[in-house]
Amino acid sequence: MEPQSLQAWQTAERLLNAQQTAQAREAYAALAEDPEMAPMAHLRLSLINGREGRLRDATHHALKAWEARQSDADLLDMIAKRLYAVGEMELAASVATYDSVLTAGTPTIHADLGKLMSFAYLPKQALQLAQRALELGMETAPIHHLIGTSLQQTGDLDGAEGEFEAALAAHPDYAHAAWALATLRNWTHANNHVERLRADVARVGEAHAESALFHYALFKELDDLGEYAQAWPMLETALRLRRATMRYDNADTQALFAYLGTLDAGTSTFEPREGDPTPIFIVGMPRSGQTLLEQSLGAHSQVAAGGELREFTQQLRWMVDRQGPPQPDVWLAKGAANIDFAELGRRYLDHVRWHTQDKPYFTDALPVNALNVGFIARALPHAKFLHVTRDPMDTCFSSLKEHFPGFYGHTYDQGEMAEYYKGYRQLMAHWRRLYPDRIHDVRYGELTIDPRRVAEDVLEFLSLPWEDGVVQEAPRAKGKGAWRNYEGQLAPLKKALGSYGYSARD
Repeated sequence: MEPQSLQAWQTAERLLNAQQTAQAREAYAALAEDPEMAPMAHLRLSLINGREGRLRDATHHALKAWEARQSDADLLDMIAKRLYAVGEMELAASVATYDSVLTAGTPTIHADLGKLMSFAYLPKQALQLAQRALELGMETAPIHHLIGTSLQQTGDLDGAEGEFEAALAAHPDYAHAAWALATLRNWTHANNHVERLRADVARVGEAHAESALFHYALFKELDDLGEYAQAWPMLETALRLRRATMRYDNADTQALFAYLGTLDAGTSTFEPREGDPTPIFIVGMPRSGQTLLEQSLGAHSQVAAGGELREFTQQLRWMVDRQGPPQPDVWLAKGAANIDFAELGRRYLDHVRWHTQDKPYFTDALPVNALNVGFIARALPHAKFLHVTRDPMDTCFSSLKEHFPGFYGHTYDQGEMAEYYKGYRQLMAHWRRLYPDRIHDVRYGELTIDPRRVAEDVLEFLSLPWEDGVVQEAPRAKGKGAWRNYEGQLAPLKKALGSYGYSARD
């Protein structure tokens, strides 16, 4: 770095640290004209715009940093993180697996980017990076946990179990590994970790930053063993501890439901291009059977299983130019009133194409897209929706006993869980009135009892030919009626749900 450039950079950094943002922006913009300084300057400009909520500018500068095609691994690490932050998942994954990154000798780079790939649901890339960090000597609990998570996502449960155990051996207080291990399998009286988890809960106490995860883990294993009286206090404590850390506003959520319920069908000018795939959005409440349905459809020769893609909300945020979390909020929804929905549809398809395997159909199984149905329907008039439903009490209890890291803030309190569920049900009824021919309900119970008939109905709705591979055998209905083991303790949920808490069938 030339002395003059170094001095200019130091000046810009001092301005940024002093929160003199306007002056810092000007200084970095000038540095961006210097080919040597451009990548770092654009990264800083992306960060500044991101903090101010200006997603389009943040994205522009992240892409400019990437365009420089630098080979320095440390710089590529920062570029990949910025690309991920602004929703450019494909590019982030590409940068994270550059040869100069994979061959770098800095284990922290591989650890950071491996974690990023795991967040992006790319387990093969995450595993490659995490194993490289381990090879370079980073034998830590988080690395073993990351390797275990990646192995689990690729179907190697035995390998995952070994890595989670290795993580706990390296750091017994690493609660993420305890929770991951507890949820890996259904444990038995002959094979479980209950006594170790009891000791963990007693040792760390409630002041531990992740004490809730140890309580969730102990609840899960006691529940597996049928020790319901001992299990419930663990879940109750986990919910209380986790809710205390969540920045969740039920009033904002209800305002979102209320606003979405006023939307009309609108019109669309989007015209699919030759070769554009047809999206199949699998929506509903979390843990209602979306994964099972996607696995069935993914076995069809014309359908690619995309997984839980975050791209639609991200591209909606780009259109509104508002940085924010991966789930919609009322401010985003209201900001979408006057956007170009055809452009939104095009941006979405362009950003998910790498998941489609060049097949004519693909699934997007992110449950929270239930909130986006109205926007999706206008942006992508050829898209179809499969709405997976489940017994209301099973649905709500299944969410309450799951740890969703920072995503579903309503799942840590029975009353808030009920309010969210009622809002969701009312909203789906509204979407059905607007789009009766584009939404097909799939009942989880029927999917597990008669998967062939359900698959036939789904494929007919999608105008896809029958293929035997979509059904292999009827899976066990996991968690059916499990809430009844805690019927007394879940009385507040049942009461708050009111008439929404009853269902004649799944």
